Amino acid sequence: MASGDFCLPGEGMEVLQQVFRKQLPPCNLSEEDLLRNPCFSKLLLRLCQRVDGSGLSLSLAQEEAQAWKDIRLHKTMWLRSEILQRVIQELLVDYYVKTQDTNLTSEDKKFHGTLEQRLLVTELTQLLSPSQGKEAPSLLGLEKADLMELMPPAEDFLWMRSRLQLEVEQQLKKKCFALLCYHDPSADSDSETLKAAKMWKLAEVLMSEKQQCLDAKSQQRERAVLLEKQSATYSQVLLRCLALLQRLLQEHRLKTQSELDRISAQYLEIKCSAMVLKLRMEELKILSDTYTAEKVGVHRLIRDRLEGAIRLQEQDMEKSRQVLSTYEVLGEAFDGLVKEYTQLKQATENKRWALQEVSKAYR
Repeated sequence: MASGDFCLPGEGMEVLQQVFRKQLPPCNLSEEDLLRNPCFSKLLLRLCQRVDGSGLSLSLAQEEAQAWKDIRLHKTMWLRSEILQRVIQELLVDYYVKTQDTNLTSEDKKFHGTLEQRLLVTELTQLLSPSQGKEAPSLLGLEKADLMELMPPAEDFLWMRSRLQLEVEQQLKKKCFALLCYHDPSADSDSETLKAAKMWKLAEVLMSEKQQCLDAKSQQRERAVLLEKQSATYSQVLLRCLALLQRLLQEHRLKTQSELDRISAQYLEIKCSAMVLKLRMEELKILSDTYTAEKVGVHRLIRDRLEGAIRLQEQDMEKSRQVLSTYEVLGEAFDGLVKEYTQLKQATENKRWALQEVSKAYR
């Protein structure tokens, strides 16, 4: 089958995704998956026509629904008998609690005694009855006929049954009103007529609230699946964004790094010049605060004279260098003459000193 045989527009593809998501919850397929695998999509579409959302075939789903219906029916019947038995047991318990009350009438004692006797005999009779059609040994050698002799008189039983109906109705009425007040505390102050009217609608209200809870759980599951899908998509998008950022850093940051370095160097150079100027300004400020105008004039005059003397000394030094350079041309002979001249000068100074000493002695 070619891919062109299973082409749907965008809206049709979304509808198909919703059908798959509802009928086949594990198949969380994207539009790309459906377009890439048209044969598999057609197979899933045919499968949706033969199974329900739980994965069962339609025939098995019908049988399951019928089985659940039978179970609910048997459960309802069992609950009715169980509720009736528990209400009767509660009546007997309440009676034993009230035995300490001296206001009990003989009719009350007769009613509860007949009820207890009938209930015990019935339970014992059920214990003696064979289970599932199998013969079992009799308990203590008793037979059903032996227990039937312990039944209360028929007249007392009929009287007890007629009153039991009223007692059971009163007990169930109290329980229903208690359940109503638990569900709706504001109904506690209502009259019995209004409570009874609300009780007729309580079952529908509870079923509606139960359905709302089921719908909320279903929506929560769908949102959890959607959240998981969005989380996966978000992770993929985040990875792509990180890859793009990495590429931008690699391609563009290296290009602009040299320009940034040049600008940074210019900034540091300008900042250094500013610091130098600031230091010079502080220096001038200190000098202006230290020296007055008269001191500055005197210092300038001294500086001019010193500079003039320095210039004269430099000129003399330059002339001496020229003379020395002239004498250096003579070589080693000049060094000998210098030594000889030095010796003659020292001898002359020594004789002059001796002559001065002799002249002082004659005086």
